[in-house]
Amino acid sequence: MTTVAPISIGVVGGGAPATVDAVGTVTPADAAWTCEWWIGGDDRWHVPANEVAVRQHRVRDVAVVETTMRVPGGDAVQRVYAAAEPGRPLVIEVENQSPAPFVLAFALRGPSTVIADGTQVMIDKVFVLTTLRAPSRWARSVASPVLVPVTTGLAETGPFPGTRDRSARLEVAFLHPVAHRTTFRAVLTRGTEVPRFDVRGLPDAAAVARGWSRVLERGMQVQLPDRPIEARIRAARAEILLRGQSRNPGALVAAALEDWGFDAEAETAWRHLGARERRRAGTRPEPTSWTDAMTIDDDAAFLLGVRRLLVHDDARDPSRPVALCAEFPVAWRGQPVEVRDAPVAGGAVSYAVRWHGARPALLWDAPEGVAVRMPGLDPTWTSGPATGEALLGPADSAA
Repeated sequence: MTTVAPISIGVVGGGAPATVDAVGTVTPADAAWTCEWWIGGDDRWHVPANEVAVRQHRVRDVAVVETTMRVPGGDAVQRVYAAAEPGRPLVIEVENQSPAPFVLAFALRGPSTVIADGTQVMIDKVFVLTTLRAPSRWARSVASPVLVPVTTGLAETGPFPGTRDRSARLEVAFLHPVAHRTTFRAVLTRGTEVPRFDVRGLPDAAAVARGWSRVLERGMQVQLPDRPIEARIRAARAEILLRGQSRNPGALVAAALEDWGFDAEAETAWRHLGARERRRAGTRPEPTSWTDAMTIDDDAAFLLGVRRLLVHDDARDPSRPVALCAEFPVAWRGQPVEVRDAPVAGGAVSYAVRWHGARPALLWDAPEGVAVRMPGLDPTWTSGPATGEALLGPADSAA
């Protein structure tokens, strides 16, 4: 089975992010516990980790994750995202897209202390989970699955007694009824103070996704005639912006932020690297084709490989021409490609490929004194002026 890397959730400038795995389990940054979501339908309990009919995607290819699970008559849809509001709240909401009510359980696995008071649950004295309504039932266990009392009808009612286990083996589930065609929202914040905000007043997933789209308008921009590659690039750019805020972002993340023009975030990431990690940044992926690039699992390494295919400058010898489009796939022939604001020595390179029949036309803009070449379309061509346009040889000559 292929392991899918967790997706980072957060806001730029908001510190280390939480992550969401392939079935919607949320793990806050620097926490030893996780928050799962389970659905009690009129047939049985549905646990995403045990279900086949679970799908997941990023909304607009950004740091907003939607996980969908089949339940009787429809779907349960979980969305996880961070809002750029005071306290950097992390929203975990579940929509009932079925014609019947169901029960939603938020299952906390692995904390050492859990204290609940109405709509507020404090976890390990560091995190607070806030809901619009207090849970209708709850269950707890130590060193055993809390799923058992939940699924066998042994969840309890009434006030939740604070519970603690020094070995962090607690499992606690809070159950909430969710009417059909409605959404239940929980908000996770970090800090010892109980947050003061209206859970309903926070922006929805669509608004946060639009905000992320504006964030991704910064830095190097790419338009390619391949939707899956474009989507992967957008998702990877969002991922490295968040990973760059962690205590140890890694050499490849810092290098990718730099290569894609996120200067402020790159500077922050570099400051967190030791000497060994800085040396590692000099060794970067060198895919020779887009097929090779798409097999790279790590988002930072993928972006570095894509950057090399689209714009490659030799840092050891800035006088050498910058290579544009190291490979231009046959499937892209006759279709436009555009790259803007790719950082290189002395400034930035932008270019666009248009077509006149079988012949590609290149428009480019480079810093003064920087030449460009186009090995993927016309290996014999090299620019003269820093800015211009040229009709290259027939594309078949580069095959």
